[in-house]
Amino acid sequence: MERASIGKAFRIVARLLFLRRFTLTFDQLHFQLNNLSLRKRLNLLIQGAQLTARSVHSFGFPPILQIEPANVCNLRCLTCATGAELIKRPQALMPFEMYKSVIDQAKDYVCMVAFWSWGEPFINKDALRMIRYAKDKGLLVHTSTNGHFFGTRERARQVIESGLDSMIVAVDGLDQSTYERYRKGGDLNLVIKSIENLLAERTLAGAKHPLITFRFIVMKHNEHQAYKVKDFAKNLGVDVVTFRSAVLRRGKTDRENDLLPDESTYQMHESQNPSAKGLHIRPKNLCHRPYANLTVFSDGSVVACEEDYDAVFPMGNVSKQSLRDILSSSNFKKFLYEFKKDPRQFYFCKSCELLDSRYKTHNVKTYILNPELYNHACKA
Repeated sequence: MERASIGKAFRIVARLLFLRRFTLTFDQLHFQLNNLSLRKRLNLLIQGAQLTARSVHSFGFPPILQIEPANVCNLRCLTCATGAELIKRPQALMPFEMYKSVIDQAKDYVCMVAFWSWGEPFINKDALRMIRYAKDKGLLVHTSTNGHFFGTRERARQVIESGLDSMIVAVDGLDQSTYERYRKGGDLNLVIKSIENLLAERTLAGAKHPLITFRFIVMKHNEHQAYKVKDFAKNLGVDVVTFRSAVLRRGKTDRENDLLPDESTYQMHESQNPSAKGLHIRPKNLCHRPYANLTVFSDGSVVACEEDYDAVFPMGNVSKQSLRDILSSSNFKKFLYEFKKDPRQFYFCKSCELLDSRYKTHNVKTYILNPELYNHACKA
């Protein structure tokens, strides 16, 4: 959800009002939302107006609801807040009843559930039940996984039956030694087997979902394999390939020396020394997350951005308050007011690598390998 020019805004409004259609862009994937209800269309218009005005009052719901099924993981990825042990929140799996309550409150306004945050979502034993519940309420569900949980055809079949729309599988190496340099504790063979199982069960069911994206984070130790990734993924049979720049710093973790790739295409910034003499410093990227995304962590705490991984600035907690009360609370208004003045005062904004990035997201390249299925799966 981005601020638009007057012409673009007019076209968006016209499509919403007369065609009941809206294209939601998330992680460089374009999801075409069709036959939107009047409530969802009005909510999108309200949120778009609030984003444009940088309003400190919240009258609608962010169209993307990010839910953290678990803040625990089976891997120890080097710059992930969970893998690097930066998170001080108690480890938790979101209870199904809490999740159900959140979906019931948001279903008439929200368009997409981003089903992950800090942790592996499929560690939660209710993950597929959760996805099915959101689908039954008419929501599009997009998730990201390390791919270690679909090693049997039965488990893969259950994913297809859940109705999941889209899945990113992170595969940051084409051989085990390269892969495990970043994804500590990971088993590349199991990940590839999981992808094969998902694709086989999808074909067997004659299904058009989930769209499967092969995610490759480009780092110093694996950039020599980047040119092989597209063919590798195509032979595997996935639908989309995305190349992503690595997060080099998070909290007290700084892995620039060992993770920064040499190829400038995969570097987030024009220079790692933005104060260098003669360097043109790009203006701050406009952040839309507080207006487009709402994140609910596994313990029920609500934050304006998932990068507030320890919930240092909680807006409220869904175990004690309704989503509507949280969005209209003094906490949320105060946050939006301070965010509008200067987002750099918040620790998660100050350290955000997108703040002065040459790109709008960490994704730097996207290749659609299966356009027919992509166009089908990204419609809802």
